[in-house]
Amino acid sequence: MGDANATAKNTMPSDEELYGSKIAELVERYGEVPPLWAYYPRIHPVDIHWRMGGGEDYKYLFSTWEKRRDWSIEDRIAYVQRWDPPFSWLEYVAWFLWPDDFDAHDVVEPSELHFARMEALGFGSRKDWERCFNIDPDKYPVADDTSSRWLDRK
Repeated sequence: MGDANATAKNTMPSDEELYGSKIAELVERYGEVPPLWAYYPRIHPVDIHWRMGGGEDYKYLFSTWEKRRDWSIEDRIAYVQRWDPPFSWLEYVAWFLWPDDFDAHDVVEPSELHFARMEALGFGSRKDWERCFNIDPDKYPVADDTSSRWLDRK
């Protein structure tokens, strides 16, 4: 029985096998893999969409692409600047910019220092985030919680 389980685990495709061709397609089209808020616009960061189906799959795809790269903090900041995050996504932006500050198994809200850094970079403040994040996902987004880089994929 143990050997059957080991064999099943060994036949599971790797993330590269699952997402490699789609990553290549996105990089060909956009120059890089778009962030979650741009690829699936107008979907609140805590919507069930991100925990099942297409949203969950895209999170894994993005994570696979992100882990491939040797990011400096400057690279991460430039990436976020190119993709103009809505205020409601600032928690995710902090996790992306400073991944070593967060434990993947015990996700913690960004600190005042994280928000101060993001505000200095022009991404928005804690107040912006709270105002836009703490709404009913069915009423998302509020009027000023948008991105100039949302992709309307047809």
